Amino acid sequence: MTIESEKLKYKFQIMLNNPDHLPRKNEPVITELNFTDYKVHKDSLLFYDDNNNQVPFQVFDEELDGDYIKKASIIYLVSMDNLVTSYWLYAGEEPLKDATTDIEGIKKLEVTQQDGFRRLDTGYYVLELCSGTADGTSYGKWGIRYFEAKEEKKDLIGDYSNAIGGFYGPFFTPKNGLINPPEHTKVDCVVDVEGPLYCRYRFNGTVPDGLDDNLKGKKFSITWEFFYNTPWFRRKYDIDDFSTTVDGIPVSNKITVGDEFESGKGNRVFTSFASYGGTYYREGDLYANILSDGVHQLLESDELNNPNVEKYKEIIGEDINEASWDYFWRLFSVKEGILSPDEIKEHISSIIPESHKKVHMGERNKKVLFEKAVDVNNAPEQTIFPMSANKTAEINDNTGYAMVWYTSKVVSRYQIVQRNDSGWVNWGTNGENEYPELPTGSTIYTAYGKFDNWEDQADTMEKNIDSKQGLAELINE
Repeated sequence: MTIESEKLKYKFQIMLNNPDHLPRKNEPVITELNFTDYKVHKDSLLFYDDNNNQVPFQVFDEELDGDYIKKASIIYLVSMDNLVTSYWLYAGEEPLKDATTDIEGIKKLEVTQQDGFRRLDTGYYVLELCSGTADGTSYGKWGIRYFEAKEEKKDLIGDYSNAIGGFYGPFFTPKNGLINPPEHTKVDCVVDVEGPLYCRYRFNGTVPDGLDDNLKGKKFSITWEFFYNTPWFRRKYDIDDFSTTVDGIPVSNKITVGDEFESGKGNRVFTSFASYGGTYYREGDLYANILSDGVHQLLESDELNNPNVEKYKEIIGEDINEASWDYFWRLFSVKEGILSPDEIKEHISSIIPESHKKVHMGERNKKVLFEKAVDVNNAPEQTIFPMSANKTAEINDNTGYAMVWYTSKVVSRYQIVQRNDSGWVNWGTNGENEYPELPTGSTIYTAYGKFDNWEDQADTMEKNIDSKQGLAELINE
């Protein structure tokens, strides 16, 4: 101990527990502090690891009484492979002149997009959070619209043409006139915490009203958390309560979250999908075929005289599978104005019963397949629907890079698309016929990189290092 150690009065044990003895590297650990029984000056903290090395840290969410901390949280990075250890937090009643340690930390870069909110260099990633333009295109979605692992130097969302982090169902269904929250609204971006080790932001918004009265006026808040030089980040989805039906099935407080990647025709950022321990799944998207047929029938008929129709036809082209997924559905969106609300209701009145029957009451329902990892592009419609998992990965078998997800609640069905024709890749928490499966209030951890074993990475996200403030020892009395 060196820095004005005579001013220090307390030595607090910080107890670290590493569940399942997992290997940890630069894992962010947040410890809640309570100093209500002590007099701890906000500028008096020093932090040391189990080898007596000074550790960089960041204090946030402080509750102060003047210059003294009553409650707060402290974040720091830990690398360990042992089961338990202790760090040590020193504090005093007087401020220290220089209690900080040098650290490069998270950098704020100049944003590149007109709706860019924050462009961050986290040390591990370069990413840009955008607030959305509400222009109805995938290029104007709110969420992460630029995403690059610094080691790989490759953007997974080409030309800012899609986004990570949007939520869709139950709002983005034909029944609701296909309201697309990331494309059809802007979010109010709020800074909660910004520091060298930890940044926390909130996206607040209201989903535009569609056709379903049960879904009107719903507000949402998404909390994003990013950490310095760490593979994983996380987000939490809070949505106003709702209850409706999707695919003819009741749904309450479940949403579809979609992470979408674009890499251009003939290319995919991921080539296979895997669930933890192996993948049970159904393949093929019969619903997409039904909607596709409906789109083509309408475009070939004389029913549509709207000036937007020709523009829509030009975008879709000859093969609907070569178009962006977003364009696939636009015919049935009230925001596009191609069909009137009554026309949309009329056309979907047959689509929902037909798709439900074909998916849930036919032979396909019984055809549950199993593979350790699935070559999605070779499945019908380049789509699979994995079952009941909370740890999943999309993998590029050529480069060894993988995107790993852990959801705090089990997702009953996913929709995974890896489409070579367009280069569009999707990880979605919905089952067939757009039925949402992620409970609201859930937290999603995501990590991208070259992992020796992606399942180990998923385990560390599921079971974070547990930390607690222990007893205080009085020093320099």
